[in-house]
Amino acid sequence: MKIEDTWMKLELGLNSIFKHQELGAREYLDYYKLCFDFCTDLNVINTISEFHDYGGGDIATARGKMLYDRVKSYIVRVVCDLLYGCVDLSGEPLLQYYSTKWELFSFAMKVVDGIFAYLNRHWVRREFDEGREGSYMVYILGLVAWREALFEKIKDKLRDALLELVRIERTGGMINRNLISTTLRSLEEIGHDKTEPAKAGSAAPKTLSVYRSAFETPFLETTRVFYTQEVQDFLQTHTCQLVENCKEYMEKFERRLREEELRVELCLNRSTMGPLKDVCEEIIVTKQLGFIQSHFGTLLVEQADDDIGRMYQLCLRVEKGLEALRQALQDYVTKVGREALEQRCQEALQDPKIYVHTILEVHQRYQGLVERSFSKEVGFVKSLDTAAIAFINRNAVTEKAPETRVLKSPELIARYCDLLMKKNSKMPDEMEMDVLQKNVITIFKYLEDKDIFMKFYTKHFSKRLLNEQSASDEAESSFISKLTECCGFEYTSRLAKMVQDTQVSKDLSSGFKDQQLESSRSKKSIEFGIQVLSTGTWPSMILVNLNLPRDLSTTVEGFTAFYNTKFTGRKLSWIYNQSRGEITSTAFKGKKYVFGATTTQMCTLLLFNEQLEYSAEKIQEATGLDTKTTQMVLGSLVKNQVLKIKGAEDVKDADKVPMNADLVLNMGYSNKKVRVDLSKMTMAVQTAKDQESVQKSMEEDRKNIIQAAIVRIMKTRKQCSHQKLMVELIEQLSTRFKPKVELIKKCIGSLIEKEYLKRNEDQRDLYDYLA
Repeated sequence: MKIEDTWMKLELGLNSIFKHQELGAREYLDYYKLCFDFCTDLNVINTISEFHDYGGGDIATARGKMLYDRVKSYIVRVVCDLLYGCVDLSGEPLLQYYSTKWELFSFAMKVVDGIFAYLNRHWVRREFDEGREGSYMVYILGLVAWREALFEKIKDKLRDALLELVRIERTGGMINRNLISTTLRSLEEIGHDKTEPAKAGSAAPKTLSVYRSAFETPFLETTRVFYTQEVQDFLQTHTCQLVENCKEYMEKFERRLREEELRVELCLNRSTMGPLKDVCEEIIVTKQLGFIQSHFGTLLVEQADDDIGRMYQLCLRVEKGLEALRQALQDYVTKVGREALEQRCQEALQDPKIYVHTILEVHQRYQGLVERSFSKEVGFVKSLDTAAIAFINRNAVTEKAPETRVLKSPELIARYCDLLMKKNSKMPDEMEMDVLQKNVITIFKYLEDKDIFMKFYTKHFSKRLLNEQSASDEAESSFISKLTECCGFEYTSRLAKMVQDTQVSKDLSSGFKDQQLESSRSKKSIEFGIQVLSTGTWPSMILVNLNLPRDLSTTVEGFTAFYNTKFTGRKLSWIYNQSRGEITSTAFKGKKYVFGATTTQMCTLLLFNEQLEYSAEKIQEATGLDTKTTQMVLGSLVKNQVLKIKGAEDVKDADKVPMNADLVLNMGYSNKKVRVDLSKMTMAVQTAKDQESVQKSMEEDRKNIIQAAIVRIMKTRKQCSHQKLMVELIEQLSTRFKPKVELIKKCIGSLIEKEYLKRNEDQRDLYDYLA
């Protein structure tokens, strides 16, 4: 096969392809076969005439070179013809011509590349492998011809036309974006890598060199000029001190930034996104950061959440652009929280519901702000947490609490929990209870003194269990689980053991009742319930001496005997001042009353079955109570007007009933209710004592906890510096309470005295553990 014959036929096919005439599959295969047959014809006679013209060598190389040169010349001619059609065009007409011709040309080149696939795979690949430059895969050959014969001649006019379309769109005009995207895709294509030709039929490796030099660089520069002028114009026509102008600025330029991002997504190469954002953000945000952030406080006051979110999104684009906002939010929330509690200080001191609800109102407001406007960004979450810790633990309510009492957040939160968990007429359903408990846990997590909370919670919890006042066992268990999740099993282990004790007590009570029913004395026995509490698990309770009436003492003795048959080696101690019951009376004007009373109150009232008047001393002698308890019990009964002091007015102080006073049954007693709880007065006195006992025991408990933690750390490390020990200790104890440095130092000194630790002889700030 001679080159002239072969090329004549191939040229006809190429003419059809570049004229965009339909090429059937049969014709396509015929042209492919022509190329294949020519390249594989090794007959010397068919090649000898041109052999020397192509530098000698093997026949296959010569034939490949012949065909390649013909193809190259043809493609260059085609591109030159296209150039003649646009030399006089500019602006949008140039882009329309260029983009249309490019799409047709690139499609045609892909077809041509397929026809000469054999040439690509063998001759072109061999040329490349042997290091000879200037040979390309046929498709890339077309790109090179397009770039050198057409693009290089009109690139300045193309650039200006592209930038003009961008300018028109930025100033509000309508444009054909396809002209930009198609033209820029051509720049990406013709910026191929000459050193690595693509495999036949595949896309050309791109370097974006042409795209960047011909378009991206001037595009970024015009962008810089455009937005510098626009920002300058805005600031010259708007007063920076007005928050409304700041809002307008953020809204306007947030929209501008979105427009630029959309332009990249729709028209430009994605690699331009980063440099473009850098240019825009520097001009719009970085250089105006002070102006933008100066109005953050006003937006917080106005609760302009949308504008706050807009400011966040703008400042997020700048390195360290959020730091000032985080600190401002922290300071503002702290201030708002403290002001809210100060406004309701007197009410909150008396009613823990008000205290908790006020805290939740503030926290939920700004938690919602952090979620909506700040997208839960970790820095703003931390700012909210820090602010919550500050205003929950130190506020007007805690500052006005008496110095001798721990009436601070831990106690108020514990009291709120008690109100929540107690039986009442307006009990929440299961779902509402879960939400309310989660709200409590939200506040609980911010408490610095979680150990104090647990002391108060344990006392209230024990009373709910002992007095059967819990709203539901499920609610109690659910809250204990939530506390365990926050602070670990050790933190709630006592609560779990207390629940276990109540379950055991129910079984014991049931067994004792069954035994009473089998006894002949059961008809005369009183209704009796028992709680058997494990020593060390429950809050400390004072044991009082009390002489029980015969009916009560018989029952107590019967249960003691029953218990001893169940457990050997255990001792029961009766806590009469925590016991309670009901007694029925018809002494007052013949009306029947059912009095709920503590056991000490019951024993006192039952004395008046024998006579209507007693001296306080006689009552003390009959009951066996100590003086202080006697005065407290009598005071509560006098305040409830069941008893009165002979010849004296109403006694206001429950602890100050004179021991030489004579007390008589108040025969004129009257109450609208049939069931009357006389124990409330006693409970109020006990609450004040609880607060005092927590204050006294807190420091001692903390000393023990700190010392135990120090020993654990030193046992692991064997040797530790003072600074490292302090850091690790505070970190370990932070889930329970915030230890004071002075107390830690005392505990270290105490452990040195007890020879658990010693100071290193060479380094005085180093501690050694003594096994």
